[in-house]
Amino acid sequence: MTRQRMFLDISCVDAARERMRHVYDTFDTVCVQFSGGKDSTAILYLAKEIHEERGLGPVKVIFRDEEMVSPVVVDFIMKVRDYDWVDMEWYCLPVGQEVWVLGRREYCLLWSPERAKRNMLIREMPSFAIKAEHFGIDPTRPIPETIDFYTMQGKKGRTAFITGVRANESMIRYRSCVQKLHENYINIPFRMKKSVPLRFAKVIYDWTTDDVLKFITEEHNGEYCEYYDLAAMTGSNTRVGIPLHAVASRRIGDVVATEPEFYDRLYECYPHIDAQRRWWKHFNVEGLIADYVSRGWDGVKDCIEDNMLTPGYQAAAYKFAGEFKRKQAGDPYSYPIDSLVRTLLLNEFQVSSPNPVGPKTRAHTMRMLAAQQTENDLNDMDALDDNI
Repeated sequence: MTRQRMFLDISCVDAARERMRHVYDTFDTVCVQFSGGKDSTAILYLAKEIHEERGLGPVKVIFRDEEMVSPVVVDFIMKVRDYDWVDMEWYCLPVGQEVWVLGRREYCLLWSPERAKRNMLIREMPSFAIKAEHFGIDPTRPIPETIDFYTMQGKKGRTAFITGVRANESMIRYRSCVQKLHENYINIPFRMKKSVPLRFAKVIYDWTTDDVLKFITEEHNGEYCEYYDLAAMTGSNTRVGIPLHAVASRRIGDVVATEPEFYDRLYECYPHIDAQRRWWKHFNVEGLIADYVSRGWDGVKDCIEDNMLTPGYQAAAYKFAGEFKRKQAGDPYSYPIDSLVRTLLLNEFQVSSPNPVGPKTRAHTMRMLAAQQTENDLNDMDALDDNI
């Protein structure tokens, strides 16, 4: 029996309230994963409703500070931290991060003591933060487990982190919310060991941006981060988060438009990002991809050597390319070299396995033509057998 999308006879807000109640009924510990963005602000107020309804006291909140965070966002999170109905844990853990400029990637470690000695931290670590030393971890090396493994330490029993994931933001997020038939909004975190009793609960997965903002401002008369007003006035990107990775860096000019002093600090630490701001609109990335592809696997090697600027990225790129080549041997039309080169230059590849190209692409068309030709050849052979 095929699944069909159905619409509820209640509002998405009331549906989220029911999901939230179910989460609190099911798990021993519930925390809100807060980023300072509008979606996590909405789930914070949803949790506040449940806590007031059940007399549970302050809402437990987790903030994972990624250092390269907009000052406006940090100021808002500081304000939320001081709410008398919020109990926030603020984590500053050493996690690997990329700086992406015109297709070239280099590695940096957030909150690195070495970067601090060279005055290359984007801002100082808060004195109250939970850091690597609290877990007995070497702060000069990236954490050996996922960050969620650490933020759930000390939590009692089965634990749920409420997240602000919304399905209409991307197909990947949509798929993450519809995989299961029951409790489809409750999932195991990516790369988390099954033995760890932590789940993510995506209670507002069916909300729109309008739903989020109306809920915060009209139902709770609540505050949201000022960054969204700055973005609206300047026509900038409305995602809060690190601005230097492969996707966000393509709109690095938005940082200049919304928070020029923040951009100045990023530039002081990584001067070469100004090349991204100045030249991305004129950068012929398609021509670069075509040039590497024209040289086959030698071009792939050159692409990695030219653009992966730190040893870890080179090793990860070679591993990804090797797996891609093995899959291409079994299905060449699903794994064309141009897809590999494009991924290496523009997309995430460190924590994923190569995927086949999808519908409406040239490679997909070629694959279908090859399959049709095989079927035609088999039919011709059958016809020949019948005539003998």
